[in-house]
Amino acid sequence: MSRRFYLPTQLIHGAGARKEIKKFIKPEDKVLIVTDKGLIKAGVVEKVVAELDELGVKHFIFDEVRANPHANTVQSALDFAKNEGVTAVVAVGGGSPMDVAKAVAMLLTNEGTYEDYQWNGKMPANPSATLVAIPTTAGTGSEVTRCAVIIDRNTKKGVNLDEFFPKAALIDAELMLSLPPAITSTTGMDALTHAIEAYVGLGSNPVTDAWALEAIELLAEYLPKAFANGSNLEAREKVALASSLAGVAMDQAGLGFVHAMSGPLSSYYDVPHGLSNAVLLPYGMQFNILAVPEKMARIAAALGVDTYGMSIREAAQAAVDAVQDLCWDLEIPDDLSEYFKKEEDIELFAGEALNMFLMRNNPRKPSLKDCVEVFRSVLIPE
Repeated sequence: MSRRFYLPTQLIHGAGARKEIKKFIKPEDKVLIVTDKGLIKAGVVEKVVAELDELGVKHFIFDEVRANPHANTVQSALDFAKNEGVTAVVAVGGGSPMDVAKAVAMLLTNEGTYEDYQWNGKMPANPSATLVAIPTTAGTGSEVTRCAVIIDRNTKKGVNLDEFFPKAALIDAELMLSLPPAITSTTGMDALTHAIEAYVGLGSNPVTDAWALEAIELLAEYLPKAFANGSNLEAREKVALASSLAGVAMDQAGLGFVHAMSGPLSSYYDVPHGLSNAVLLPYGMQFNILAVPEKMARIAAALGVDTYGMSIREAAQAAVDAVQDLCWDLEIPDDLSEYFKKEEDIELFAGEALNMFLMRNNPRKPSLKDCVEVFRSVLIPE
């Protein structure tokens, strides 16, 4: 079977990488910065603005993006951009601002609404406007993917288009030093989920396996350090690099059980994406042991487990246990019961997760009962 690997995005990693924005934005551009109010308040956006000011570029800020963005946010940002004659887009933030920015950059140069592309299968006729992604969290990997995930019709639905690849991804750990521990932990676990699901997924290949395993090793070593001391620049840089590696791996190899299960939790309960993935990850790994024990054993080694003398099955189980231990170290809650609303949601969520396209990439095919049991465990723990 042939495999596809395509990454047109220039990836620039290291402290101060934001300064490289001058290579991708023209002095005559009108730039829309897509971000959120928290990053404005934290003073992160102003560091990017300073680089644009130095270039003499006219810029505008759209800061209405919230976690788990909806289609109306895309439309609001697009209307604002068109009204100001925007020619380039800069995303500053986590996955939510980056996904909105991808949609806006594409729609600036193509006809129709986002709904046409998300639901009706319309394909872009033109390249997107220039898009530069500057992540401020180390987790989503959206800066290196061809996917934008926007909620519409009560569904967290991703769209994959080559036009969504940013022209450049500037991975600057200096912009992540102020991240609070809780955000550091959940976004880092999101990156770990990307790496693990990409590694065990049916779409994996030797290239994505290498990127995923490197991401797992980096996260196992440096995520606890970044959580314990947010001003540790080396740890921040390594976690940020791992996030991008995992992002490439999952974009090229696909995801699976955990992300499919996480979708309804974000769509209906607005559970933060990284948190739902972190809580669900040990369940997904446990479920997949039967299908890919050798790969699970290799994950254990990448996580730092001494697997010498263990059987393949013992080492595979050790991977699950190691991730659970990591969750406890990072103060990830054991469940999501605080978000639970009503009993009938359990089967609704299970049905939606089972039918998500992501589930087709999972190495083991779940039943409706399997999904119900996991949702019950995380939402109504005994």
